[in-house]
Amino acid sequence: MYKKINNIPKILILSVSLVAFVYAARSTQQTASTVEPPRSVDKSFSYVIKNPAYSEGKGPVVLIDEAHNNFHTAVGTYLPFADLLRQDGYVIKRAKDKISVELLKSGVIYVIADAQPPFNIGDPPTFAKEEILSLNDWVKKGGALFVITDHMPDPRAIEDLALSFGLEVSNGYVMNGPPPGRPGPTLFKKSDGYLADHLLTNGRNPEEQVRRVATFAGSAFRCKEGFQPLLILGEGYRSWIPKEYNKFPSGTPSINVSGWYQGGVKTYGKGRIAFFAEAAMFTAQIFDSRRIKAGMNHPLGRDNARLLLNLLHWLSGLLD
Repeated sequence: MYKKINNIPKILILSVSLVAFVYAARSTQQTASTVEPPRSVDKSFSYVIKNPAYSEGKGPVVLIDEAHNNFHTAVGTYLPFADLLRQDGYVIKRAKDKISVELLKSGVIYVIADAQPPFNIGDPPTFAKEEILSLNDWVKKGGALFVITDHMPDPRAIEDLALSFGLEVSNGYVMNGPPPGRPGPTLFKKSDGYLADHLLTNGRNPEEQVRRVATFAGSAFRCKEGFQPLLILGEGYRSWIPKEYNKFPSGTPSINVSGWYQGGVKTYGKGRIAFFAEAAMFTAQIFDSRRIKAGMNHPLGRDNARLLLNLLHWLSGLLD
């Protein structure tokens, strides 16, 4: 018989301790959802499309992912993203299931907006190998994929997915100078060459031209071949890689990402891919009692909405 302590058997105490140990081994890790400050959609944001690409509800179906710990969703902070596309005639559907052949058959464009790493250390990766293989095969056969990530730790969620398409993403914070080092948005302008002179920044007519794009920190990526950069990081930009989310003590490591990208496109087989390493640029968010704006509603980011529309036109085959 087991000796009792306060009427509780030792084996019970051991069992409880074991459960506590297992739970600790599967402890949570920081993600944007757990540490980012509260924000909300700027309902005052508006962008008028004079000539929609498609009649209302008659455009291609755009699937917006909600199955991979997504920080941004079509009913959350990517509501302005979804509403802008609806105004242009696209049909928006929420993709709540994991990626499969059947799911991909239901849309023309698949959007992954800021997928996050698993909440628990030791959990399976955000994207299973089977999902990555399905996406690769779908794009090769003519599908259109739009992947949007952000700063650390979110690039880790899409690392294997990005590598499968030949893209290497730095899991850090992009800043010009040492942290905090970013007094405002990063600006990419055609006039300085960091916004590429490209079909996607010129559009189908002068009204669709993009002259300046604003991003809000994010990460950086590069591609060996076949990639058409749109947002190119200039001199002085580094990717800072702290041990802990958004904390930059002295000695925090960093790498030079001058010449790396924050956005661009590539063809892949018969399909198309758009990849961006900053997610707020396609939102319209407000923080801190409406004192801070980030995204398409920012005074310096008004062309971001036009770039988003041009990207969808390219992904759906209107821009060639």
